[in-house]
Amino acid sequence: MIYQEEQEIREKQPENASFATIAQVYEDGVTLLFGSEKTPSQKRYQVNSFAVFHQGDRVFLTKDSGTYVVLFPVGAPKSSFRADTAAQADKAAVAATADRADAASHAASADDAAHADCADTATRLTTARSISLTGDVTASGSFSGASNLSMAATGVKANAVKDQGGPSSRSIQFRVTAAGKLQFKSSYYNNANWYNMDGTQA
Repeated sequence: MIYQEEQEIREKQPENASFATIAQVYEDGVTLLFGSEKTPSQKRYQVNSFAVFHQGDRVFLTKDSGTYVVLFPVGAPKSSFRADTAAQADKAAVAATADRADAASHAASADDAAHADCADTATRLTTARSISLTGDVTASGSFSGASNLSMAATGVKANAVKDQGGPSSRSIQFRVTAAGKLQFKSSYYNNANWYNMDGTQA
């Protein structure tokens, strides 16, 4: 845009305006609707980079060096605030990424989540869960994800196992992978291999 055009646009803006409506949001600024005007400004105005603006927002302006700077949206009080990225969020309904989230209904990824209803990725559980095996093989243990769980499983005597004179103790370990899958391995069968809970090899 040449200097003369810029001056012409500047001359057409209202002399003393405190409020306007955002017509469109661009990467380098916003266009405005002043007063009852139906046509948005050609000029793109700079904004407060710490605020988030949307089309249709009623905004407060300040005049600086012959032009306007958009400071913040105005309107009814808000009961909550949306943060696209936060280093610390005490409470969030949805947190895409957070270094720390004390409470979140859903956290896609969090380094530390004291409480979360759903976490796609987590280092450990706040409250350990009990795991029990029942049937011909019995064992129980507590697992939080802080370390692998090893359970001594006792199997009942089976006629098919001729050399088994009585109950036998076997070691079963569980782990949770980075993808959130629960896996196990047993000293009874291929003890060097980890398996998924459906029996397929990991």
